[in-house]
Amino acid sequence: MKNYLKVCGAGLLISWLGALPLGTLNITAFDIAASQSVENALLFALAAIFVELVYVRLTLWGSSKIVINERWFSYLLPLGAVLLGYLALTSFKEAVGPLPSSDEVSPSSIMGSPILLGLSLSALNPLQIPFWLAWSKALQTRGILKDTSRSRILFILGIGLGTFLALGIFIYLGHNVIQGFEGYTLWVNSILGVIYMGFSFYLLFLFFKKRFKLKFQ
Repeated sequence: MKNYLKVCGAGLLISWLGALPLGTLNITAFDIAASQSVENALLFALAAIFVELVYVRLTLWGSSKIVINERWFSYLLPLGAVLLGYLALTSFKEAVGPLPSSDEVSPSSIMGSPILLGLSLSALNPLQIPFWLAWSKALQTRGILKDTSRSRILFILGIGLGTFLALGIFIYLGHNVIQGFEGYTLWVNSILGVIYMGFSFYLLFLFFKKRFKLKFQ
């Protein structure tokens, strides 16, 4: 029983700390909560968490059973870069343009649905696979994560709760702190554009790095 609580707590703590630094998911959840509603922000968060847990489940099959090769990354990285680049340009356009209604400035309106946006942003982030693969291997080595169904389920449950709690902080801040702030559209969309563009360039960097590495091998 003690080990089960430990593996659940480990998953919760790792995912909570990993989701706190500013990134595409938490700042988008913040923006949706501020510009639309808490309900839409929660739908976005749950969709993103669902994809994350699917990735975690894949990593728990073990490195020998997961087909994560260079060709797979070569397809996923540019797709993520294009999506983030599009969201960045749209955010910059909204920041410098005339003040639109709150529904128009939310990134979920770009994708048509907060659920679709959450699924897309989370699915097109291949970095969480090596992240959770490394952590699962480390926890297995330390004897915290066991090779049992119950241990894996509790680990996944802890990860889901941790990410939800971290995103919940940003949703709370977006809904309760920024409401009615006159400069919201300018500065939040500017921050969103910078973060989206930064991650887009980073994914492109990883893409070309892998392509040149394969070329010269």
